[in-house]
Amino acid sequence: MRPSKLSSKVFLELPPVLAHYIEPERNLWLSGNPKRGRVTLMERSGSFTDLESLAVERRNLLSALGLERARAMKYKIGFEQGRRDGARHLKTFNDNTRLALQAALVFGQVQGKFIADSVKFEFDLNARTLYREVVLDACAEALIHRMTLADTGACSCWGTAGYLAGHVSEILGRKVLTIETECQCLGAEKCRLISKFDSEWEDDTAWARDVTWARDALTLTSFDQELKQRDDQIERSRMATRKAQGALNGLNRRMRSELLLEAVVAGSDAMAPVANRARQLVETGAPVLISGESGTGKATLARSIHYGGARKSKPFVELDCAGLTGALLLQELLGYAEGAVSGAAAGHKGALARANGGTLFVSDLSKVSLDAQGHLARALATKQVTPLGADKPQAANVRIIAALDRDPAKAVAKKVVREDLYFAIAIGRIDLPPLRERETDIIRLAETFLAEFKTLHDRPSVEMSSDFRQILLESAWPGNVRQLRNVVEHAVIMTNGEILEPRHLPEEILASRWTRQPQALTEEVIRATLSRTHNNRTKAAELLGVGRTTLWRSMKKLGIA
Repeated sequence: MRPSKLSSKVFLELPPVLAHYIEPERNLWLSGNPKRGRVTLMERSGSFTDLESLAVERRNLLSALGLERARAMKYKIGFEQGRRDGARHLKTFNDNTRLALQAALVFGQVQGKFIADSVKFEFDLNARTLYREVVLDACAEALIHRMTLADTGACSCWGTAGYLAGHVSEILGRKVLTIETECQCLGAEKCRLISKFDSEWEDDTAWARDVTWARDALTLTSFDQELKQRDDQIERSRMATRKAQGALNGLNRRMRSELLLEAVVAGSDAMAPVANRARQLVETGAPVLISGESGTGKATLARSIHYGGARKSKPFVELDCAGLTGALLLQELLGYAEGAVSGAAAGHKGALARANGGTLFVSDLSKVSLDAQGHLARALATKQVTPLGADKPQAANVRIIAALDRDPAKAVAKKVVREDLYFAIAIGRIDLPPLRERETDIIRLAETFLAEFKTLHDRPSVEMSSDFRQILLESAWPGNVRQLRNVVEHAVIMTNGEILEPRHLPEEILASRWTRQPQALTEEVIRATLSRTHNNRTKAAELLGVGRTTLWRSMKKLGIA
């Protein structure tokens, strides 16, 4: 029977059965068999992963999921691992609660996770009270986080805290939450973690935010579930709107189109014709050709036209031309009957058929073969498509919106685009200007992206300095709106304070200022370009468009070694 009450006195010293695990002369618990590719620690088979690899994994996790979701995932994973080890330790030590509770700290040290010191540990299950305070030295997770170069401004031993919470929860049979109050990542001498029963944290207002986060982390849902929940909320809202304001359906459709259009069109004179033409095309079913450099927002503009028109309730299908070429692209466009393609166990419905009644967006028409372009032209004319190997055609009443990242007339002249298809879809042609020709939009778009990433990365007070804004205006933006969005997110992640400064920008943005503003080679521009070229002065001079001697003189004048 497990004890219901223990005090710190019970944990003052490790009993011999645990102490011998960390005695220098008796700690040979690790064995390896390279020939068989096996590493065993305390009779548990595993694998060795160095800290730098774990730092790479964490850095990519932060980049892919964002701070809040990444730390929640690590806490939840740690909690589950802690529960599994808690059950294993109870079994190992014959349900001896004291030994099982201490085992997490002892075995953690043996595994190289940390060196732990239990400051205080008292619990009374009947009174529903628990207080455990642990300090960790040489915490591997804190070291791993520092290696990611990501300063989150908060305690970072997320998995370790989750592990300790799960371990105690399993052994005591009651939900425990562990909060890290001090961390070596923030300059503390050691990491300090406090565990209490979930209900006990209610009265602790000092850590209310962290407690709420820990609770939410343990109920973290998958991306698919979260998106489905949001989609369900949107659908319920739409149904309520249709019932209450059926007469305003047309207005709602136009509002959705305008919201998407806002992501591309900001308000400059250069974008006024784009906005006017897009709004005119929304109300028609005519095909559309959108030309513009990569990153100018062609896909977003295509969605705004689709969702603002009469086909909004039908599919919007995107044909990714960059990822498919030759026969594969033709199969994806037309589809194929069962047995028509070697290795395919069943038939496949093509993009034209899937988009029936809706819109097919061709992401880059120049990547589509002339043969496939012929099928697009025929589908536009006949409203049908015949899959490869099929006898009967399928309905393909689609609106085609095609994108092109080059001059359409030149593409036709060079026979990259079929002339008949061009004339068929150029009925509604829209030319998107590059961001460098929309200077009045740059700051407005940057502010929109900043508001998004302040929320996403929990930086509510971050603002742009005047120097930061000026560099945004002076940059060439070869990646256009997409690049601007990525640059703003990069700066938000890299800043340690509340003001975005030039040093928080990627080096290629600083170097590109010379292309836009050739009045002077500043120290900032030269250093960024040298860093980008790994201090190769010849390549740096070529990138800056100046002679090597000119660069050398400027470096000497500015005192750059």
